[in-house]
Amino acid sequence: MTAERDGTVVATVRLWHVEANGKPALLLGPLAVSPELQGEGLGRAMMREVIWRAACRGHGAVLLVGDATYYERFGFSGYLTRDLAMPGPVERERFLGLELRDGALSGASGVLVATGRPDAAAPDAEPARKAA
Repeated sequence: MTAERDGTVVATVRLWHVEANGKPALLLGPLAVSPELQGEGLGRAMMREVIWRAACRGHGAVLLVGDATYYERFGFSGYLTRDLAMPGPVERERFLGLELRDGALSGASGVLVATGRPDAAAPDAEPARKAA
């Protein structure tokens, strides 16, 4: 997803299909905002929109590696990733998760693997609920 101003991309965020031990999720990153627009709330708006879109499409969870104090305001928590690992080195306190559906990460464990799924909807999607 991108945001444009006067035909120029000023912010972007990407979601990747991943899974761990058969549990599907989305991996968020990168989130980038043009330096001259940082601090104006564009990153916050992008986060809210991408979380809402993921929930509407039936996805159950979003994972990311980032600053906990920034992403906690959107509901992300390190608790949800306690049994998960990234394929490379990551500072544990920066690996965060958000359930869009209650229990979506229950039983998820092991190393995340990219699935390469190109479709927009989650497999076996249940009706979406509004993200926080």
